[in-house]
Amino acid sequence: MSTMEVNPIPWTQFRDEFLSLYDPPMRAANTRSNMTYALRLVEALGVQTTADLTAPLIGRLVASRPDGESGHTTFGILGRIRVATRYAWTAGYLKVCPFQLRPLRRWVRVGPPAVGKHHARDEIKRVLALMAHDIMTSEGWVQWRARRLYAVTATVAYLALRRNEALCAHVADLDLIGRIFWVRAHADGNRGKTASSLAPVPIPDALVPILTDWLEHREDRPAGWPLPADNPWLFPTCGRAGRSSPWTGGELGKRPLDRLQALAKRAGVDGMTWQSLRRSWATHAEYHGLGPAMIQRVLRHTTPRTGELWYRTADLPNLRAAVAGINF
Repeated sequence: MSTMEVNPIPWTQFRDEFLSLYDPPMRAANTRSNMTYALRLVEALGVQTTADLTAPLIGRLVASRPDGESGHTTFGILGRIRVATRYAWTAGYLKVCPFQLRPLRRWVRVGPPAVGKHHARDEIKRVLALMAHDIMTSEGWVQWRARRLYAVTATVAYLALRRNEALCAHVADLDLIGRIFWVRAHADGNRGKTASSLAPVPIPDALVPILTDWLEHREDRPAGWPLPADNPWLFPTCGRAGRSSPWTGGELGKRPLDRLQALAKRAGVDGMTWQSLRRSWATHAEYHGLGPAMIQRVLRHTTPRTGELWYRTADLPNLRAAVAGINF
């Protein structure tokens, strides 16, 4: 290692070369954006060449982070910079990788993660009941949109899916007879957060009639509105442009999250998101008898610890019900 020839190159040349490895479709657009942000933080410290990627520079970067920033955020930024410095070292642009001198975990202290928001079972039940009521008391295009919101929300709540895993799903991903939802990567939609993300998820019986009803009405439309001959999306858009894309955006107030939060607020539940529904599933799964290994498989986390740290939280109604029968 000490005899390796080192040829530093200008920072801008290195930055462009390294980021070319993150161009889609090799990496997700969001992954590239996060790496670009990390490199900009390095650039702001006055780096001129790859020879400037030293341990003191990393120390200055850590010291420059704003007060109150989560240690997890700083840790994530340094993790991306570590990838870049290792690349520079491997390519012969850098004599010593600063993270060889001092491991990543020693640059920043990472405390326990903040407890994520979850919802009591009664709260989720109220939201789903109100959605079902909206379908029964509406008609036409309003009813179609109510059905779609109900189906999407129930899918996330019962399957613990991530946002894009649900919103960007194809009809072909759904096997109601086999009771399996296949989380797959699609070039025009969900790419999969990790390799373990792309895996089958079991469907509970309560979700089957909701999705069966939705599939019967998925291609309903007002008279005169076009409908693509091949519409793969399980939850498509509904504008006059047809249904050639998944329901992931829209005008302010009409986006999936906007509609979910507006209805949840009507049901007396604040702060409901797709992520909070996923966390809620993880919290309540143990009450229903699922062990850590099964919870990990359904959530499709790489390790059980991820679910324990970020998703499974204490729910007082569950705890009270669990110990109600104890009697000495």
